[in-house]
Amino acid sequence: MSQNPPSRCAPSIAAPLDLLIEMTCTRERVMIDSALLAALSDTDGVQEVRLWRLIGEADGPRFWILCGIQRAGREPPIVADQLPDDERDPLVLSSLPSHWHCFERAEVTTTVQGDRHLLLLPMAGDLHTAGVLEVCSSRPVSDSVRTLLACVLRVHGNYMSLLDYSERDTLTGLLNRKSFDSTFLQATVVDAHRLYSVHDVAATATTVPERRQDRPRRYWLGVIDIDHFKQINDRFGHLVGDEALTVLARLMRSTFRYDDRLYRFGGEEFVVLLSAPDEDSARAAFERFRHAVESHYFIGIGRSTVSIGFSDVRAGDTPQACFDRADKAVYYGKTHGRNQVCSQLALVAAGELEDNMKFGSVELF
Repeated sequence: MSQNPPSRCAPSIAAPLDLLIEMTCTRERVMIDSALLAALSDTDGVQEVRLWRLIGEADGPRFWILCGIQRAGREPPIVADQLPDDERDPLVLSSLPSHWHCFERAEVTTTVQGDRHLLLLPMAGDLHTAGVLEVCSSRPVSDSVRTLLACVLRVHGNYMSLLDYSERDTLTGLLNRKSFDSTFLQATVVDAHRLYSVHDVAATATTVPERRQDRPRRYWLGVIDIDHFKQINDRFGHLVGDEALTVLARLMRSTFRYDDRLYRFGGEEFVVLLSAPDEDSARAAFERFRHAVESHYFIGIGRSTVSIGFSDVRAGDTPQACFDRADKAVYYGKTHGRNQVCSQLALVAAGELEDNMKFGSVELF
């Protein structure tokens, strides 16, 4: 008895299944986006795929931020802070009108730019995942593929929402303490290898010549503590205190870059993990935030300030060791006037702090 020939639809079904497996085998958001971009670029005729997200609060200014690019025949995708600096800058909504139309109406949109066909697919979600997927191809994408892509994006969004549920602070929407260790290691170990490895630099120069060479960047961890927060709770009540924490989180999202990691550790303590080329640049980023808080009028409270301590992330660092250094710097700031940014490196150089590094149970001086 002869068997029926294999269905011509099989490859188009297998590819999405492979994509779903690839996306859901990791909890790292950048890797999930990377898997999505890589799979969609394999579609016949696709030249480039771009992932755009909206940043900013729903009731305030909003901007487009490019979170990833995948070009046909080139791998791996370029995601998040691997992008050149000039492509990481936010764009005003009006700069991508077709994308905003697609997102606002939550409908798939097609446009033609010369010999390029653009397919725009809305990505539903909250402040962290909403955006538009841009597929550039040499010919129009078929209706069946469009439907399939839309379904894959829904699964992608659902999975990201599940991660948010387990990894984000309920009150502020920032990352929680539980997620700190894994994202710390991802940022400091994996990205440090990419940025400082001789092999990686050579590969970049030969395979992606048009990209700006990555400037060596270091990672910095800052601890932010609201000044006199106990007095705020005692005087105005915990509901007003919670509102102040929520507003502070919004100021963090609007001040720091999209790919900076923002955490609430509990109470009035917040943490930022960011990349900057040197200590002065890191200090400037934290100073911008300190000034933003100092200048903001908190409803029901009035003016408030924060003290910030920060430290560089070092080779062989553990999350706890790095946090402890920054925490000592913020404690110094709170006991020497508050409303200031203190660098652990600068305090050690000035003889105000000792630089203790611990490896296991051994403390090195």
